[in-house]
Amino acid sequence: MIFVDCRSVVAYPTGLLAYQRSLANHLPDIAPDEHFAWLRHADAPGRLSYRPNTHEVFVPGDPEGPFAPMSLHKHLDTTGVGLLHATGGLFPSNLSVPVVTTVHDLVWLTNPTWLRRRGPRGLLTANFCRRYLADALRNSAHIIVPSEATKREIDEIAPFASDRVTVIRHGVGEVFKPLDRESDAAIARVHRIVTRLLSGAPRFVLDVGRAAVYRNHEGLIKAFAAAFKSDPDVHLAFVQAMCKQSKSIMRLASRMGLEGRVHLLSGVSSRDLVALYQGAICICHPTLHEAYGTVVAEAMACGCPVITSGRAAAGEIAEGVAQLVNPEHEDEIAAAMRRIAYERGVAKRMRTRGLARAATLSSRKMAEATFAVYAQVLKRAKAA
Repeated sequence: MIFVDCRSVVAYPTGLLAYQRSLANHLPDIAPDEHFAWLRHADAPGRLSYRPNTHEVFVPGDPEGPFAPMSLHKHLDTTGVGLLHATGGLFPSNLSVPVVTTVHDLVWLTNPTWLRRRGPRGLLTANFCRRYLADALRNSAHIIVPSEATKREIDEIAPFASDRVTVIRHGVGEVFKPLDRESDAAIARVHRIVTRLLSGAPRFVLDVGRAAVYRNHEGLIKAFAAAFKSDPDVHLAFVQAMCKQSKSIMRLASRMGLEGRVHLLSGVSSRDLVALYQGAICICHPTLHEAYGTVVAEAMACGCPVITSGRAAAGEIAEGVAQLVNPEHEDEIAAAMRRIAYERGVAKRMRTRGLARAATLSSRKMAEATFAVYAQVLKRAKAA
């Protein structure tokens, strides 16, 4: 039996949620003779899989709390378990089975202030997460990374782990697909969803992802104001989990004269998220850092033009098909948005290139490569 940590599959979209869901969708079919147990959040909605070679283990407590990886062993019976896949990048100590860890990035070691929340709890969480990530580099039976950028970071910071690292790019789920622009019914469906979510906004720019400092949402709002302040028909929509940072985003929007034109959406279903990608002018994701860029890949698969940072992994998957910008230059971000919104033919050309790139990002191939790592680890454990 193989444990796969799927505790991030909750009601709001994140790259980690998409990754875990893709593994759950494909692994049971790829390895029908293997049994998989999905570790689930206590409040997780619905079943991840109904395949006969799967079951779910509900784990109490906050999976993002500072003690969650350390205490995981208290809630798990590992009898008959061959390995555990720690998909969230933090190493669960005290387990008696080999652990495969997906290390998305090294931000907890290199730029912890981008993730750390304020106050004593934030400091405690940061200290523990640095420890869990360091433990993952030292103690994982194997390490999966989603990009060459993360592999280079490990080669530089933890060269002792380099021979245990495999690059496996995240795939795009089958639900993310382009709008049939020849179908009046499909266009009307997207219009209905957008009207419901955005109060009838005629046109909108989209970004998806939690409100962390490195996501540069404040920079996006300033760039959006520079690009569209004189065009009240264009709105800006963020899909994210609501948190304290969300309030600062709305305060900034008000100060920039964008009252009523910036929308924060939480608890968005996959169906509604696809419609938002399909209906947007573009997705603008000017992140300071990105472990992979799931948002970018999903947007391209839905035929949505992409503006993103040329840094790290987002640039890897988007180079040649997206508008790459310096995330610290708001005028550059603004110019890219205006180009897509107003210049004839630009959006169509970007849509075509993005769809071609997204077609190379298969979630099933990602799961197949992941199971190949499992097989290597299980073989070594059996021979030991």
